[in-house]
Amino acid sequence: MNAAPGLEPPYGSRDAHDMGGRIARIPEQIEEALAAVRATPWRVPGAAPDLLAAGGMGGSAIAADLVSSLEADRLPRPLVVVREYRWPACVTSRSLALLCSYSGNTEETLALEAEASRRGIPRVALTTGGELAARCERSHVFAMRMPGGSPPRAALYGAWVRVSALLSALGWLPDPGGDWERAAHAARAAGEALGPARAERENPAKQLARALAGRHVFLYAASERLGAVATRWRQQINENAKVPAHSALVPELNHNEIVGWESGGAFAAQSAVVLLRDPEDAAEVATRLALTGEYAARQGARVHQVSVPGESRLERAVRFSQYGDWVSFYLALLNGVDATPIASIDEFKRRLDEAGRRGRA
Repeated sequence: MNAAPGLEPPYGSRDAHDMGGRIARIPEQIEEALAAVRATPWRVPGAAPDLLAAGGMGGSAIAADLVSSLEADRLPRPLVVVREYRWPACVTSRSLALLCSYSGNTEETLALEAEASRRGIPRVALTTGGELAARCERSHVFAMRMPGGSPPRAALYGAWVRVSALLSALGWLPDPGGDWERAAHAARAAGEALGPARAERENPAKQLARALAGRHVFLYAASERLGAVATRWRQQINENAKVPAHSALVPELNHNEIVGWESGGAFAAQSAVVLLRDPEDAAEVATRLALTGEYAARQGARVHQVSVPGESRLERAVRFSQYGDWVSFYLALLNGVDATPIASIDEFKRRLDEAGRRGRA
């Protein structure tokens, strides 16, 4: 097919902050993170924890989601992801808190740090600096540092390497270094197939972005392995392409959300469903995904299936996430927006700060 204007480079001012370049450097980000954790390993405080609670928001929390989703059937103890101002009651002095904030200034994560300090919860941090790093230094808490200068969502892969290394340091998982090296190699090959230099007629990420443009996007996957990957796709479409997207998982969506497609009509006709399929999907959930796609198609939605090759769960999850990153980037180009700025979040934070100051006055 002939590519319409919009997806072939050079992008110039349309990608003024080089989000495309950041996505292209995913393999290097993985390799640099591996070298960093080998040079400065995690220092885990105290006795073996009864659980690991990762506190963070947005791009700072998704790495823990991905580890939890991929390794749920292998982890000997719970990994809980907390996106709140307060820890649940199950997080105690016998647990370990991982405070995740790329900037080090995330309001919710700082509130979790303060509560962990008050309640005597052992903790470590993952950050580039900011107030979180300063508090850790004052409290003699180990903070694993990340390179700065990136939008948090574009630093996912470095954070993901570091979180998986923490699980290994706890003795909950084998050393993931070899798997990560293979994942970086696979991401490099996939980047050649999905990146800007590959023309749209041969580039499935560009083709999918064009198919999704102007439509309501629904991302469906199996909860067992790809739940966090579906979340990552949704977040990237939100932040990079600046449009709403929705994600849901089987089997749960077959007990409620599928009914929402009954009415069909104009909404369904303007919708696109993306099914994320993995070879490790259990037979029953694979069947559910297939039937869900068939039903949505009968109601008028456009249905697309995405799968990726890979010998390990980690390799496939990295390639899935990379695929979604590229799709969201190309959607941004088609929508005529620069993928990097997040003006609405910046404005919201400003108004939240103003509201807080008024409340304290």
